[in-house]
Amino acid sequence: SLTTWLKTLENGEEILRTITDQLNIVGSPDDFFRHYSDAQTMLFLELAAKATGRSLDDCKFEAGKVSMSTFVRNGYEPVLHTLGKDFFTLLLNLDSLHDNFLSSFPEMKVPSLRPERNADDTMLVHYYSQRRGLAPFMMGALKSAARMMYDLDIEIHHRVKRGKDCDHDVFHVFMDPSGFPSRKNATLEDMNMATLSLDTGMTNRLLPWHFAVDNNLRIVSLGQHLASRMKKDCIGMYASDMFRIARPVDISWDFESLCIRTDKPFLFITKPKQMLSTAEYLKLLEQSEDDRSGDLEDLESMYDQDSQNQHFRLLNSSSPTTSISSASTNISAAGSDVLEARSRLLKSSSHIKLHGEMIHDSKKNILVFIGNPLVMSLQELEDQGIHLADLPVHCHGREVLYGAMCQYISAQNSNDIHSKMSDLDNTLEQINLRKSQIDQLLHSILPPEVAEALSRGEIPPAESYNNVSVLFCDIVGFTNISSEVPSVEVMEMLHELFVRFDELADKHGCYKVETIGDAYMVAAGCPDESEDHAVRIARLGIEMVRTAQSVQSPLDGEPLRIRVGLHSGPLMAGVVGRARPRYCLFGDTVNVARRMVTAGLPGCIQATYRFIRYLPPNHNIVIAPRGRIEIQEKGLIKVFLVVGLQGAADSPLLPDTDLSDLSQELELIRAQHAMRSSILSRRNTVASVEFYSSLGAGNGMSELTGMMCPFSNNSSS
Repeated sequence: SLTTWLKTLENGEEILRTITDQLNIVGSPDDFFRHYSDAQTMLFLELAAKATGRSLDDCKFEAGKVSMSTFVRNGYEPVLHTLGKDFFTLLLNLDSLHDNFLSSFPEMKVPSLRPERNADDTMLVHYYSQRRGLAPFMMGALKSAARMMYDLDIEIHHRVKRGKDCDHDVFHVFMDPSGFPSRKNATLEDMNMATLSLDTGMTNRLLPWHFAVDNNLRIVSLGQHLASRMKKDCIGMYASDMFRIARPVDISWDFESLCIRTDKPFLFITKPKQMLSTAEYLKLLEQSEDDRSGDLEDLESMYDQDSQNQHFRLLNSSSPTTSISSASTNISAAGSDVLEARSRLLKSSSHIKLHGEMIHDSKKNILVFIGNPLVMSLQELEDQGIHLADLPVHCHGREVLYGAMCQYISAQNSNDIHSKMSDLDNTLEQINLRKSQIDQLLHSILPPEVAEALSRGEIPPAESYNNVSVLFCDIVGFTNISSEVPSVEVMEMLHELFVRFDELADKHGCYKVETIGDAYMVAAGCPDESEDHAVRIARLGIEMVRTAQSVQSPLDGEPLRIRVGLHSGPLMAGVVGRARPRYCLFGDTVNVARRMVTAGLPGCIQATYRFIRYLPPNHNIVIAPRGRIEIQEKGLIKVFLVVGLQGAADSPLLPDTDLSDLSQELELIRAQHAMRSSILSRRNTVASVEFYSSLGAGNGMSELTGMMCPFSNNSSS
C-alpha cells in the first residue's frame, strides 16, 4: 500500500527507488505475496515520511486509502463482495476471511474488526491488532473499502485510542443508512412451517461437532465427534475448561455476553488437556468397545488430578463468572499479547478449531454452538485425526478444505510467478542498462545511424557528401618526444590532449573521425550535414591550438604546439570492415587537408582557398594569406592562415618571428598585435602605480611605490 501511494506522487518513482536502495530490497517492492518483517515495514514507513515531508500518521492514512486497490489488482474483489451486500455485514464477516487466508499467508498477523450499529444509525468499529500505531492505516482502508465496493462516502473519527486505559482502538463512522443491512424479519407463518423435531441419532448425524451450555456455562450436550475425542465424560464440565474463544477476540465466557453476540461468527479452539491426542484417538478406533471403555477409564484417572489443578489462563479465564460489558465504552479483555497467542494457535495444526455460530434457545435458556472443524490442508486433517467422512456433507466443510488447498496452491504459484517476473524484470533492466552502455560506446565510435544498422547485422552503403570541412592536426616534435620519452608517458600525454579535443569537437558540433599516432582527424558537415561546417571547423581549430598549449610535453615540460590543416569539398564516407568496422572518409578533400598539416607551421592553422570560399559572408574568422607553397602532387597553391576571431582578446595565432617569408598582411597583423600589447602593458603599469600610490599615501608605502615604478621619484607621483 505504501508503494502504491508513493507511485501516485509527482516524484514518487524516484522516492521509491531511493527507499528500496536504502533498504536493499531485491526485486519489486510491491510484491503482494512477499512477507516483510515489522522492522522492514516501519523503516520503510519512516523513510517514506522523511522523503515526502509528511507525518507518520499521514503516510499510514494515505497508504490505507489506496490499500483496497492492491486487493482489487490481485483479484480479491469478488471474494470481498461475498462477505456481505452492505458495508456493515462485510466488516462483520471480515474476521472469517482472515482466518481462511492463514493457510495461504501463514506469516499474516491478522487484525480483528467488530462493527457495532448505534441507535442513531452511526457505527462504532472496534479495531484490534497485534501491531501498535496502525489505526490511521485502518481508517484509510475503511474509507477505501466503502468507496470502492459500496460507493459510500463515510466520515470516520478516531474516538478511542489504544493506550493504558484501552487495549484497542474505536472508530466512529458516519455513513448513509444503506451501509447497514435491511431489517426484514420472517413472518410467524413462515416460522411455524418448521415442525421437525430431532432425536439424538439425527442430531449426531447432522451436528456431530456441536456443543451446548446452560446459563452457568456447563456442557449439557456434545456432538459425537467431539465426545469421541474427549478423555472422559464432559457433560457438566465448564465450557471454559474445554474450549478457548478465538473469535470474537473481545469476549470471554459470560452467558449474557455470548447471547448478545449470537449474530457474530465464532471460532473455538479445543484445549488439549481434555482431548485425546491424535495417536490415542486413532488407537482407540482400532479397538473393540469393551477395550475402549477400559482405556477411557484409565485415561480418566490419569488426567483427573491434573485437570483439577491446571487451568489454561493464556487466553481466557477458567472461571465461568468472568464477564465483560457489551457497551462500546467499556474496555475489552483482549490485548495484543492475547491476539498474538491466538494467532499462534490458529496456525497450529495440533488443535481442533471449530468455526460456526452460537444460537440462543430462549425456551431452554441454553446456548448451542453449531459448527464444524476449520481445516485448511490435508496435513491438518492428518494431525488432528479427522477424516473427510467426519465433515457433514451439508456443511460444505469438504468444499472449504478443497478451496483452501486450491487457494494455497494458487497463492504459492502466484508468488513463484511474481518472484520470477520480478527476477525477469531485474534481468531485463540490467540488460537494458548494459545495452544502453554498449550503444553509448558504439555511438562514440560510429555515427548513431551506422551503429544502429550494424546492430541489426547490416552494413550501410557508402554515402557521398558535397560540402564537408576536414581538419587534420599533429604534434610538433612528436618524433623526438616518442623516441626520448617512455611510451607510458607518451600515451598519458596523448590521452590528456585528445580527451580535451573530443570535448571541443562535441562543443562545436563536429564529428571525430579517428586518431592515428599523434594525428587527430575531425569533420564538419559529415555524417550530419550543416551549412556552417567551415565556421564550425575553424572555431574548433582555434580552440584546439590554444588548448594544446595547456598540456605540457613530457620531453622538456614546455607547452605542446600543434599544426592544423583545413580543407573543404566533397567526399565519400562509409563503413570499412566487419570484424572491427571503422567509419572512414575518402576523397581528395581528405588528402589535401592532410597535406595542409604536412606543410603547415607550428602553432598555426593553415587552410586552402577552397576552405575560405566555404565561409559565409558574415563570418568573424580572421584570415591572412601566407602565400604560395609547394604541395605534394598539387604543385604551388595559395594557402592562408586562420589567425583568430575578430574582437577576441587572445593573441593571434602567428608563425615564429624568425620567419622572413611572411606576407604583408601577416606582418601587419603582427605589428598591430605588438602595438596593442605595448599599449596594454603601459596601461597596466600606470594602473599598478596608481594602486600602490593610494596604498602608500600616509602609511609609509612611498618607498615601495618608487621601487616598483622606475619613473616614480617621490610619493606624490
